[in-house]
Amino acid sequence: MSAMRHLLDLCKRRGFLFQSAEIHGGLRGAYDYGPLGVELKRNVSQEWWNSMVYQRSDVVGIDTAIITPPAVLKTSGHVDQFTDEMVDSRLSKERFRPDKAPALKLVDQDKVLPISAPDKVTAKVWEQDIRTQFAKGALITRKGKEILLQVERMEKDKIVLKKDTAAGTTTSGEPTDLHIPYHGYVDPNSNSPFLTESRPFNLMFKTYLDPIDPIDKVITTTLDAQKSPSTSDLASTRQLVDKTLLPSLTYLRPETAQGVFINYATVQRSHPHLKIPFGIAQIGKSFRNEIRLEHAIFRTPEFEQMELEFFVAPWQAEEQFVAWRKFRMDWWRYYGRNHDRIRERPHAQDELAHYSSGCVDVEYLFPWGWGEVEGIANRGDFDLSKHSEATGIKLQYTDAILMQERQVREKATGVKETSVEVLAKERFTPHVVESSCGLNRAMLALMLDAMEVVDEQGKVIPFPGESDNNSSNDNAIVSKGVRTIMRLHPRLAPVKVGIMPLISNNKDLVELCTGISQSLRQELQVNVSLETQSTTIGKRYYRMDEIGTPWCVTVDYESLQDRMVTIRERDTGEQRRVSTEEVVEIVRDGLRLHPRGSKQKTIY
Repeated sequence: MSAMRHLLDLCKRRGFLFQSAEIHGGLRGAYDYGPLGVELKRNVSQEWWNSMVYQRSDVVGIDTAIITPPAVLKTSGHVDQFTDEMVDSRLSKERFRPDKAPALKLVDQDKVLPISAPDKVTAKVWEQDIRTQFAKGALITRKGKEILLQVERMEKDKIVLKKDTAAGTTTSGEPTDLHIPYHGYVDPNSNSPFLTESRPFNLMFKTYLDPIDPIDKVITTTLDAQKSPSTSDLASTRQLVDKTLLPSLTYLRPETAQGVFINYATVQRSHPHLKIPFGIAQIGKSFRNEIRLEHAIFRTPEFEQMELEFFVAPWQAEEQFVAWRKFRMDWWRYYGRNHDRIRERPHAQDELAHYSSGCVDVEYLFPWGWGEVEGIANRGDFDLSKHSEATGIKLQYTDAILMQERQVREKATGVKETSVEVLAKERFTPHVVESSCGLNRAMLALMLDAMEVVDEQGKVIPFPGESDNNSSNDNAIVSKGVRTIMRLHPRLAPVKVGIMPLISNNKDLVELCTGISQSLRQELQVNVSLETQSTTIGKRYYRMDEIGTPWCVTVDYESLQDRMVTIRERDTGEQRRVSTEEVVEIVRDGLRLHPRGSKQKTIY
């Protein structure tokens, strides 16, 4: 069993993550967060907010609307440029992005092209489609779920297939070879090269603010257009429909950043103490009409972003870009355990947006490979400049101190300052360093990073793909005595403390447990679980380990006499007797950014 499959099974069983509307058949790419999932997601976002806002004096927060008028996204370039290329597989009908698709895979010394169908019945249908539509006369065989095409040779932009001479399909005048187009990629799931041409696909969701159903308007406009010969063609009808719907057209925002940029001047006016450099942070939902949804919550049409736009003087931009790269990598290393699974990947020159002078992806090594969890970019002054041009409102920063100093000099000397360099430092359009982190992806990465499977002796069992002996690992993970430990940082753990009576139905023990849990909730405002199931203490410990609970407290009969309880630490398994009052202090200290005696370097 793969690490991802193991995690998703755990998430469903323990209440982290569910398929949305599952009892109605589910909705592709949509997930609901259960009682533990919502706590973990909240904790991850709170730790981000803590480091980006509460632990700094130069950042404030904001929360902007999801529904966005077209003018904002037209100005930012999203309406015209926020597109991906899209390709359809002619066999499977699946859509995918060509830039993310793999190259063709050949076998048997590059003489055979295997196409993998999901099952034998589908393979038979696909074989017939290839024979009758996509490669007539090709030499084809089928083995179970695989369709095998014989390859004559590969050329730059085509695959030359061997003909089935026994079928007698060749006639005079036909080309001497049988070839199919090849654009450098195939269907990721089937290895099929039978694809449509790529075409642009806008990633934004449209919606309409109108009491009248937009479909009614579309029908009425279309029927009216058909009555006139000048507007009855498809292109003219579409123009009329778009014009009719335009007054009520809006979008679900594809990112949270634009809400920050259009509020830059408002925030600056309302918080005059903010001096360059300063930042505006936001956590909120965004929506993208993704072509390909994959890896559970890694890529979904509805997701949450944690974004910071840090406004700097033009001459500070590169230095701040470097500083924020380090700051964010330190954050990931603080909450992650396996530092070799987290890396920076600088963008190549051809990957950069035209307005960006630098961008770095923070990537995590997921079971399927490296995947982006955060992007840090030097965006220049593109966003503020574009919104300023579109609205006529100057989105600039004025250094009042430099301005006053210049005015004093001019009054003393009687000479007006004309230096462009001096004046440019007084008033300028700020540049922006952006940190954009996907909350859902961060949660997935941190869970995978924390998850361990151990045997009865506590020895870690690698997942298949993490060691040389994959098959034995697969068997070991599902064998008896094996358990899962979620070694989340205590500040991220969805449940901080599990309180459990030794005997679950003993009224006095349960009453004492209730008192301890109430003290923890009131003093520390944390999530506490009262574990009163009719099962052994050991099994209750293991359940708490599986969901990442850092501490377990057991109340026994002696506790009724001496008010001492047993506290157990998840990561070490160490158990010790402490007073009920000490429990609060132990947990309080363990939840500090840096507990007493910690040698970790402060990153905030």
